[in-house]
Amino acid sequence: MRMWLKSATRAALLSFVFVAMVVAAAPKLGIEDIPELPKPDGSGDTPEMIVDLVQAAPGAQSAKASQMKLSSLYGKVTLLDMFWSKCPHCEEHAPHIVAIYNQYRDKGFGVLGLATDRKEDPTAMKSVKDFMTKAKINYNVAFITNEVVAYYADSRNHGVPQMVLFGADGKMVLREIGWNENIEKKLKAAIEEQLAKATSATPAAKPAPNRSGK
Repeated sequence: MRMWLKSATRAALLSFVFVAMVVAAAPKLGIEDIPELPKPDGSGDTPEMIVDLVQAAPGAQSAKASQMKLSSLYGKVTLLDMFWSKCPHCEEHAPHIVAIYNQYRDKGFGVLGLATDRKEDPTAMKSVKDFMTKAKINYNVAFITNEVVAYYADSRNHGVPQMVLFGADGKMVLREIGWNENIEKKLKAAIEEQLAKATSATPAAKPAPNRSGK
């Protein structure tokens, strides 16, 4: 499996060093601790995180927004997809994520793309948008932040693409790095399992009143 680091240029190496430094500052989680998305009411252990959107998906609730709170993802099955716009392996991977999003979006599945490009770089915005256009990405994409990396990225492997899947309860259920057929099958199976759980956890509708009065 080709990894991002193998084909990295000097810019990629700088991006790797950045992520490594950030991950080093990550909270030390216990062996049974599971990363969670921030809760909208602030009652969870994970603090609120805000990301700057590169571009919101057409028709999305945040389509005209410039930022997104990660707490807004809580309550639905969600995939955080970390990528670098100049990573060849990410270019191969992205269209598959778009296809998976299109397959499950109407069932309550969402994706947030997170570009590891340095947003301070004046060429980053164009590079990420070109990446999105080529892959036909139709979900929200934002620039990754130190906090997102610290809480959700694998501290032992900084490769991209890196995918983190959360259930509707906000808890991480899967993290995968790289892309191949086995990872795709594993990811789809996990998405379907979480969507089924979310559906079964939804309270049944109250029965209609008996018009006969009985």
